[in-house]
Amino acid sequence: MSKIRLNGSSSGYTELTAAAAAGSGTLTLPTASGTVLATDSSGNVNIDSGTFYVDAANNKVLVGTNTASTNTRLDQKVGIVSTGTSNFGGLSVTSYCGTDAGAASVIDFQRSRGTADGSLTEVANGDVLGYLVFRGADGAAFSDAAMITSAADGDWTTSGDTTDSPGRLVFSTTADGASSPTERARITSGGAFLVNTTSDFGGYRFGVVQASAACEFLNRTGNDGGLLDFYQDGTQEGGISVSGTTVSYNGAHLSRYSQLPGGAERTEILRGTVLSNIDEMCAWGEEDNEQLNRMKVSDVEGDPNVSGVFQSWDDDDDTYTDDFYCAMTGDFIIRIAEGVTVQRGDLLMSAGDGTAKPQDDDIIRSKTIAKVTSTHVTCTYDDGSYCVPCVLMAC
Repeated sequence: MSKIRLNGSSSGYTELTAAAAAGSGTLTLPTASGTVLATDSSGNVNIDSGTFYVDAANNKVLVGTNTASTNTRLDQKVGIVSTGTSNFGGLSVTSYCGTDAGAASVIDFQRSRGTADGSLTEVANGDVLGYLVFRGADGAAFSDAAMITSAADGDWTTSGDTTDSPGRLVFSTTADGASSPTERARITSGGAFLVNTTSDFGGYRFGVVQASAACEFLNRTGNDGGLLDFYQDGTQEGGISVSGTTVSYNGAHLSRYSQLPGGAERTEILRGTVLSNIDEMCAWGEEDNEQLNRMKVSDVEGDPNVSGVFQSWDDDDDTYTDDFYCAMTGDFIIRIAEGVTVQRGDLLMSAGDGTAKPQDDDIIRSKTIAKVTSTHVTCTYDDGSYCVPCVLMAC
């Protein structure tokens, strides 16, 4: 056995000792407890008796263990093991980045369809890009409890310097009584957050699917107040609140879809225009909507078939462009003809030209369409007609 002394002190020197096996050796520090570095004929490297271990046969690096079979899963190349009670083992990644706001530590998951180092074969829709897996011991082995997965969420293409690389995140948990995770939620490449479904049903940003129980619950604790607020362009327009056992829908009205006679194409109809039902059903195409009456601009004075007032055209898609919303019950505006005066508290009926006018009594009848709540003019149109707030009571 030969030794090479690396310093000249009589004690605490470092020596390289060649063992009998070919290609093996140890680097020892006599002042330390045990072997610091050892290699064997298989090329494995053991530092400090397994605190850091290089498994040459399996091409793995182990920290805190020298047993790859139980402490790495599949073909992972790094295993980190910690033991003892109250032990927070794991991986710490730290960056000292100065004033660069965008710089930080990175854990980078990468995937290619190539099979050699540097082979950047394009991934395909549905290819998994990476897993974060959470496992627990079941008495015999480690079992999956939850998982976060990233996958390609569409076809990937490259044109010049531009890459189209849509991706999604999938969140999965293992149910009580099951042994493997099931998808529970996902964030799609389009930004939709979906719970218990993989379809966004036409571009919505949030969707929940449930087979039996309610899809969602809102629970306000401590005191009464808002449950849900509705905003448009940064301004709150309404909400849902609770007071005791009463739930209130604030700043709201009920409306429904309808169409013009014969399914005619959209035309200009002023917001707040009085509408009447006709004895003709809407045709929704492939949309599964209720078969309801089509409507026309009211052309009969005191028409008992009044159905509400025009709200807006339905612009949710580019396929069905001739559907519109009819406001029927609740707070809204109604159109009054130029020269017609209304007072707060007036009951209104159709004037026969798309506008409303006061009834000659204060009895709610089949022709009653609204009650004026304010004489404040919300808008005035080119024909001189104007809108005032009201409570719709079309029936």
